[in-house]
Amino acid sequence: MKGISRGEGQRFFPSFFLLSFLLALIIGSCFFPAQGAAQQTKREGLSFFDRLAEEATLLNKRAQYDKVVTMLEPHKGDKRNDSALFFNELGIAYRHKGKLSESIQAYQAAISRDPENPVIMKNMADAFTLSKEYTQAIELYQKVLESNPRFQQAHAGLGLAYYQLEKYREALEQFEIVLKLDPKDEQAKKFREAILKKLRRKK
Repeated sequence: MKGISRGEGQRFFPSFFLLSFLLALIIGSCFFPAQGAAQQTKREGLSFFDRLAEEATLLNKRAQYDKVVTMLEPHKGDKRNDSALFFNELGIAYRHKGKLSESIQAYQAAISRDPENPVIMKNMADAFTLSKEYTQAIELYQKVLESNPRFQQAHAGLGLAYYQLEKYREALEQFEIVLKLDPKDEQAKKFREAILKKLRRKK
């Protein structure tokens, strides 16, 4: 979700703000929780690929994305690799390196291994939004929210995707939900204020 290149968006939200908003969303939930393929009570029960993914998670948290790519790429084509966490972490590293197409492909591989995981779907939706593929992003965010209606970051991401498409009423609805879930969310407040100004000017 880089900037808004049309309309009045830049008056209220310059491109760096939109980018920082998306990055905040990404950082908040991109580190795949211990569930699905990675949910193990003992580390020794993890597969080789899940162990690599655990190391990658730590590296991603330290913003060492080059190391993650170097470590994981040689194993992404291994047919034995059934680790959703592996591909999620690879997707995170690619995304932070600006390799959005590769990031989306990695998330697709993760989802094929854990089809109902809301965090992976949300991460891929974020990557679609960064790629300005807003329709695909909206479809994914909506799918996430069907089963996880209180997923705050998915509501915020959906709101931003609508905002970028100038669907302001739909965007406002999403940011209102974000503020019900977290009344102190300052970014959601700023988007709500900007959207209300736009809607008033249309009257």
